[in-house]
Amino acid sequence: MPAIAWPLSSRPGLSDAEGAGRLINAFAEKLGDGARAPVSVRRAPGLSRFVDVGVSGPRGSRQVGPVVFAAYQNALVRISEDRTVVTAGPLPGSERITIARNNRQPNPDAVAVTELGAYRLPLDGAPQPLQTPSGLPAPNSVCELFGILFFTAGNGDCYATGINGLTFNTNDKTTEQARPGGLLRGIAFRDELFLFGPSGIGVYGGQSQANGFPLARVTGIPRGLIGPWAVAGHEEGWSNELIWVGDDSVVYQLSGYSPARISNHDVERDLAAAAKADPKAIEASVHLVAGHAFWAVSMPGRTWVYDLTTQQWHERASHQSARWRASQSVKAFGRWLVGDTVGTGLLEVTESAFGEDGDPLRFRVESLPAQGFPARLAIPRADFDFALGVGGLSADPTVSDPRVLISWSDDGGRTWGNPLSRPLGRLGESRTRINLLRTGMTGPQGRIWRVDVSDPVYCALLGGAMAVEARTE
Repeated sequence: MPAIAWPLSSRPGLSDAEGAGRLINAFAEKLGDGARAPVSVRRAPGLSRFVDVGVSGPRGSRQVGPVVFAAYQNALVRISEDRTVVTAGPLPGSERITIARNNRQPNPDAVAVTELGAYRLPLDGAPQPLQTPSGLPAPNSVCELFGILFFTAGNGDCYATGINGLTFNTNDKTTEQARPGGLLRGIAFRDELFLFGPSGIGVYGGQSQANGFPLARVTGIPRGLIGPWAVAGHEEGWSNELIWVGDDSVVYQLSGYSPARISNHDVERDLAAAAKADPKAIEASVHLVAGHAFWAVSMPGRTWVYDLTTQQWHERASHQSARWRASQSVKAFGRWLVGDTVGTGLLEVTESAFGEDGDPLRFRVESLPAQGFPARLAIPRADFDFALGVGGLSADPTVSDPRVLISWSDDGGRTWGNPLSRPLGRLGESRTRINLLRTGMTGPQGRIWRVDVSDPVYCALLGGAMAVEARTE
């Protein structure tokens, strides 16, 4: 029987008729030589509760010494590895923040920049306003490099503290003027300072300067940043690849000092639409699970994820939402932790979780269209190859007797029939067969198959095949 073609990357298309398959909460991984199938399509990593912080509205987090500072709406908490949560005090504001720390020992200085100003974050007290140099503009981001804290401002200024301190010299500043628009964000990457503006990036590094701004300008990159939060990849513990959404709504990966396009047109259309509404709502983050380095970009109505390992894209959508609920990741205590936009938890991204903090995580794969245009096709039988016998020992039937729902569309994905349920196999039932008989005639646009698994068990799609009979009528 001809194989059902499953996508390696999600491509919904501008219209239903142009789609080339979708992966929602599912990603492809190449299997080894001699495996039953060349590729396995697996459920995306789930979210488990690391700790309940008791406040909502995540704004950003960072590990500093033995604790994670996590900012929420008008509040700051400190979280220890033993999952103790301490309310540090008020941190005014509701928008995203940046946090940096220097290398002072034994306790580094930590600073946060909010929409209302800069604050010092002590390890044993409440946040305190940080006095920045008189006459210099209020900062909009902070990062660190070589023990120095660098603050960016909307007018294009970047100014620095002394090494491992919070004192300033007003001469220790520069103004990035290669392209207009000021600065949106500072990022330390590859022992260099990247100053992102809305139409270009200034790169600073080299030997530390004895007087004035501590770094020299190395080069400029003629591609800006679409919004202040649309860049990630510099985070500690990830794969040392800087990726951002450019001012043209294209996703770029830094290659040397050149921007290399990695997005497809479906991703770019969604980003362009989001940018028209609010560029600050475009938010990038990273996490690393089982050797897959994931770069995620969320916006109202959609989350796209780039798998750096396979160089493919998939989508993420949480329960009853069009986008992923995770926000602002941090590597801490050997885990990838994320804020929760719908609850008060600090969550862990992990492949051992098959749901999202108690909510189902629906695995959905839509095939490429099978067609014999302009002829229609009869499909007397279709078989689906899943990892079987994945049920667990539980009184919960969704765990002990998991099911897959299979539906299809014969009009290019505009409408779908009622799904049919088939068992994935109870624990050890590896001889289960998943097939459908007499599923009728395709339309001229062919047949698209959709498989859904919401039950909280391991899920992997290895392939599928269908019998095909051509019809001329």
